[in-house]
Amino acid sequence: MKFLSTTLITLALATSAAHAQQAHDHASHAEATDTQQAASEEQQRIGDPWPLDTCIVSGEKLGSMGDPIILIHEGREVRFCCQSCVGTFRADPAKYLAKADEKIIEMQKPFYPLDYCIIDTAESVSGNPEEDSFSVVGNRLFIYCCPPGDEKVRAEPAKYIEILDKAVVAQQAANYPLTTCVISGQPLDSMGGAVSMVVANQLVQLCCAGCKSKVEADPAGTLAKIQDARQAPAENATN
Repeated sequence: MKFLSTTLITLALATSAAHAQQAHDHASHAEATDTQQAASEEQQRIGDPWPLDTCIVSGEKLGSMGDPIILIHEGREVRFCCQSCVGTFRADPAKYLAKADEKIIEMQKPFYPLDYCIIDTAESVSGNPEEDSFSVVGNRLFIYCCPPGDEKVRAEPAKYIEILDKAVVAQQAANYPLTTCVISGQPLDSMGGAVSMVVANQLVQLCCAGCKSKVEADPAGTLAKIQDARQAPAENATN
């Protein structure tokens, strides 16, 4: 009987250990899946990087509290000054995105490249919010002749962002205010010809494709440098 009791205890301990290992393996698999899903979501950003230089929750300058926290929310990139603002945003994202959209519309409207509706090209748009419909998709301003345009752009954002990109390059290239790369400072033709990139409906010209990642890292700072060049074209044209 003593031998039988010892055997049963040994079997029970082995079974318990096996169950514990299975639970651990399951948790590890779930954690790995969640990590892979998060990484996958980060890779599925729609449109542009965050174009504003402030945290939409706190109003603080991005970078004032260390590297900005980047979140992909339903395909859209949003940046925060700190982790605590991410939690506040998650509690009511619509509220904070509405505030962001107001700023993005104000920022991008002067550079909007089309005077016709991107959906119904036979209809004109004036950029007047009392006459046209505005929306922000992938951190990019779109202007339509009527509200249903927003649904169509959201259904195929890459298609319509590409249309905007081509229109921005065609409209802004001739009057681009710099002859040097805004990232490296090298002449735009120093590596075989300028590379064009569009951020927030503004053209950014670079000396090479390798500089694109630095624009992505600090889009607001990049656009600020180009704006400074617009305000002092004669000075910068000789740089």
